[in-house]
Amino acid sequence: MKTAVNKFLIIALGMLFHQHLMAQNTRVPFAAISSLRIVLAPVKIISFEGTVSNNKVLLNWTVDGNQEADQFEVERSSNGKTFVMAALVFGTGKPDMDHYQVYEKKTKTKMSYRIKVILKNGAIAYSPVIKAGSDRNTIK
Repeated sequence: MKTAVNKFLIIALGMLFHQHLMAQNTRVPFAAISSLRIVLAPVKIISFEGTVSNNKVLLNWTVDGNQEADQFEVERSSNGKTFVMAALVFGTGKPDMDHYQVYEKKTKTKMSYRIKVILKNGAIAYSPVIKAGSDRNTIK
């Protein structure tokens, strides 16, 4: 009985969806629910480097799955625990890999940096933390 009820609901919803499309006088063909799935590829930070030169900190990073990235928040911390946004970089939308960089004025304190990746679907991910101007200024 449960299977019969499920089949009835699926048929009723399909007919309702189809009638709704017809009522809008659109030429969109009926789509099966299984064809409406969206699979998002994750954004991966392939490299993240911080170098100090001419009293500036240069941060470079390369991502894969770039087309899914909406924006990158560059965050900094003087203690490695509490991070604040230092810069906002919008994703280019280019497919696959892309490269980004940002400059910041060097401070007397060695700063830790990380990238907060905000995906188009709202998900958030973080890069590993690097320290610009020290031995540990690169991740690969």
